[in-house]
Amino acid sequence: MPRIALVTVTYNGETVWPEFFDSMLAQLGVEWHLIVVDNASTDRTTDMVRAAQDARITLIANDRNAGVAEGNNQGTQWALDHGYDEILLINNDTAFGPDLLQRLSATLEQSGAGAVSALIPYYDQPDISWYSGGHFSKPRGMLSLHDGQGKLFSVGDAPFPTDYAPTCCVLFRAEVFKRVGLMDETYFVYWDDVDFLWRMKRAGIKIVVDPAAVMLHKVSISTGGRQSDFSIRYGHRNQIYFARKFFGPVYAAYVTVFSTSTGLGRVVLGKDSGRQWRLRLKAMSEGWKMQLPAHAGA
Repeated sequence: MPRIALVTVTYNGETVWPEFFDSMLAQLGVEWHLIVVDNASTDRTTDMVRAAQDARITLIANDRNAGVAEGNNQGTQWALDHGYDEILLINNDTAFGPDLLQRLSATLEQSGAGAVSALIPYYDQPDISWYSGGHFSKPRGMLSLHDGQGKLFSVGDAPFPTDYAPTCCVLFRAEVFKRVGLMDETYFVYWDDVDFLWRMKRAGIKIVVDPAAVMLHKVSISTGGRQSDFSIRYGHRNQIYFARKFFGPVYAAYVTVFSTSTGLGRVVLGKDSGRQWRLRLKAMSEGWKMQLPAHAGA
């Protein structure tokens, strides 16, 4: 029976924890251990995790909000230290059927890939795709684009290769982390998975999507949505940091111009406010000031 360590990072997640945990309890055909890394929640999240009284759960309770990247690293390191060969990074604002883990593990074994992602529709629109494969777009600032997003999807049987998968549900072989390293904690949140998947791609490590492994996602429920101040700041700040880290200042300058003009266009069309546009500019400026690692470069 496959042994899978699951890593989930929580922050004020009391509203999503019950359905997520019910989905975990229903899993069949695998031996699982859930590492919950809590980033100093101020609600009842940690109380609810402890109340489960399940030996298959390890709670790492941080005394500060360490961010998603560092939280994932804490849980991943725990799994590596305890000898798990398969490690799943998973969001807790999700719901899934009893065969998800078994299906992902079988596909990981049969495909020979380094990682496998679920197919992910919207929680409130379960017939509409949020993620069903993805790729990087250098002309659009290395945005990680979700193929088929917003479109109807049909569950299939044959796994297919992809360049990018959001780490809200990706099962990795443990050796991937040993080869590629852990997440870059500088990001805090957003683009940390883009960075990691890009490093996997550069290392020639294959990732596939299993369209028969389906997970529903309550998209951006913990960050206020894509147009929240929080999302705008970390999204644009980290995009510039990523561009500088892997492609250098000339490409980062291109991304800055591209994002600035795109944001201005959104203001003209009434999709964004002038305040949001100014927040994007400030976030990109912050991205230019971030300290790059010594090994930065393509």
